[in-house]
This record gives sequence, structure tokens and C-alpha cells, in this order.
Amino acid sequence: HFYKRSYYLVINMRCLILTTTLLFSISSVRCSQPGAGERKARLFSMFSLINFPNDECTSSDSECGTCMTASECSGKKGLVSGTCAQGFGACCVLRLDTCGGTISNNRTYIRNPGYSSTYSTAGTCTWTLAKCASNICMMRLDFDTSSVSQPSSAGACTTDYFQGTPAKTGQTTPLICGENAGQHIYIDAGAYNTASATFALTMTGSTARSWKIKVSQIECSSLTKPPDGCMQFHTGSTGTVRSLNYQDSTAYEQLQSTSYTTCVRQEKGYCKIGWKQSADNQDTFKMGRASGTYTSLNGKGCDPSGQADYVVIPNGSDGGQYNQNCKASPGTTTPVPSVDRYCGGTLTCVSQSTTPAEVISNIRPFILGVFSNDAENTGVNNRGFKLEYRQISC
Repeated sequence: HFYKRSYYLVINMRCLILTTTLLFSISSVRCSQPGAGERKARLFSMFSLINFPNDECTSSDSECGTCMTASECSGKKGLVSGTCAQGFGACCVLRLDTCGGTISNNRTYIRNPGYSSTYSTAGTCTWTLAKCASNICMMRLDFDTSSVSQPSSAGACTTDYFQGTPAKTGQTTPLICGENAGQHIYIDAGAYNTASATFALTMTGSTARSWKIKVSQIECSSLTKPPDGCMQFHTGSTGTVRSLNYQDSTAYEQLQSTSYTTCVRQEKGYCKIGWKQSADNQDTFKMGRASGTYTSLNGKGCDPSGQADYVVIPNGSDGGQYNQNCKASPGTTTPVPSVDRYCGGTLTCVSQSTTPAEVISNIRPFILGVFSNDAENTGVNNRGFKLEYRQISC
């Protein structure tokens, strides 16, 4: 009996040591908030046995949420919608349904008051985009729903418009109006200082408006942080880029007075990028051409003395040939190896052509510059563009 009791004692001591070690290990796990750096460990309930990172999760309504405990979600005035962390966590969706306010949590939705109904009250809504950590470099705003007044027939946002203002560096965004679901913008957050970026919507009249915009906070070390100067940033070896207020269903007017850069992250093993207009219809590249006119312009034809709405594809050439196959100016037969500026009714480096081409650039980082002036003619079909890109291996 003495040996049996000793055996049981040894087994029980081993179980006690193992349990203590397990408790200590689980309780010591640190949790982090993606896009906001490593946060101090938070010990959750259930005797401090369960702890998990605040990862992104998908809610029961297919919205973007953050994994946390239900009590923590309640403390942030969020909505629990589904589970995460193998059922131990709650997928918390954060929303701000007021005209203005302060956003201080990553992955927060800005929605119009009374969403999903429309909002017709005039005024200005201003949201302060406060950093949740000092190492936040950028704020990314994804327009899930964005329907406000259309611009004038000359492309001016005079009735309603969104505008982002950086915290410290960079330019304010262009005035954004019309239909922009699926678009996104980046705003400088002012890393390592107390300043905050702002985002505002100015509204006049009683238009039925609707908006739902996700605000994400981007760390300075994040792979999703764009290079300096990029208002938009796309990732992936292929993708589609649209001008502001471009929709497939209706030929809306391109916005005037815009000057911004759309960037594409260079993926591993790729050294060039090709751009071509979408094959949906002939109107997928209309930078200053009357309805039914599809001839291209480029180079000097896009200067202010010519048609001053254009996109920039640096050192671009049809098919990436660089063998004097481009024609830069209207009325000239002199070939050139490449062209930077493109406008008119067809995307190609050959001026006065109606045959679209894939324009390839070997300049990195991969960018698409977008410029429209403030002298849009009401009789010109400035629809904008819908371009598809593909990265080309080294």
C-alpha cells in the first residue's frame, strides 16, 4: 500500500506541475491588433485560460470585424456577429452611425444616420481619424457604399462631396462625389505625433444619400502601406482600376480638378506592368472625347494647350516593344520609343488610333497617374476610365 500511495502521489504531482505550466503558458500569450502593432497582453475571463489575438474576422453578415471577447466588444459599443478563434471569441463589428465623430478603433464602419435608409439632411459631417497606436502611418477608407449627389455637367462636385485631410504630410484628396462604391483612398495618419487625419462630407440640398465606409489603420511596417504619394494602392498580380465616379451600369461624368496617383504593389518575381482598357465596351477609356469619337491622343496632345485630362503610364509602350513603335503627337509621323501621357478615346501609345493596346511600363514602383483639369466642357463625354492591369514576370 505504501508503494501504491507513493505512485499515486507522484502521478498527482506530475499532473499538478503540468496543469500549472499549461496555465502559465496560455496566460502568457500576447495578442496584437493587425494594422496597429503589438498590444499589451489582455487576460480574458474564464479563469484566464483563453487568450487570442485580435485578428480580423468575418461577421455573420459578411462584414469585417475584429476577434475579441463579447464583454470587450460591448465595452467598445460594438455588435457581436458570429464567432472566431475556434468558437472561443466573438466577431465584433464596430460602427459609427452619426454625422461626424471620432474613430479610434481599427476596422470601424462609418455609416450614414439611419443606415440602411438614406440621409437627406444638409450640413457637414467631420470624422476625426485618431490613431490607435503611435506607429500608424496611414488610414485606409474603403467605400462599400457611397452614393451622394452627382457632379455638374462639367464634372464639378458642387452639391455634395467627401474630402480627406492628412494629419501632417501629403495633399488633401480631391473632392469626391457621385457613385463610388468599390473605391478606396489612403490618408496620411501622422505617425509618431499627436495630430489626426480628418474625413469630411459636405452636403447641400436634400439629396437622398447613403454611405458605408470602412476605416482601417495601417502600420508603418505593414505590407499594405503604400509608397509615399499614393492615394490608392492595389495589390495582386492582376486587377482593375477605375476613375472616381466610374460605374459599369451608367456613364457618369468624370470628376474635374483631380490630381492623384494610383499605385500597384510590385509582387515577387515581377518587373513590369501592363495596362489595357477593359473590353466591356468602347467607352472604358474616355479622357476628353466627344460621344462616338474614339481616336487616341497622347504626349503633347494631353498638354493644357490640348486636352488636359490624362493618365500617366511612365515610359509606356504598346506591348513593351520600345522599338520606335509609338507616335507621341497628333499630326506627326515621327516615331518614339515610349510615351508617358495618354488621353483621348483609346488607350495606345500611337496617337490618332482607334485600336486599343496593352501599354507596358518598366518603371518601378508601378504607378498610374490621374489628372483632370477644371475646364471640362459640358459637350465632351469625359466618362473616365476602367483599366485592367497585369504584372509581368522578370
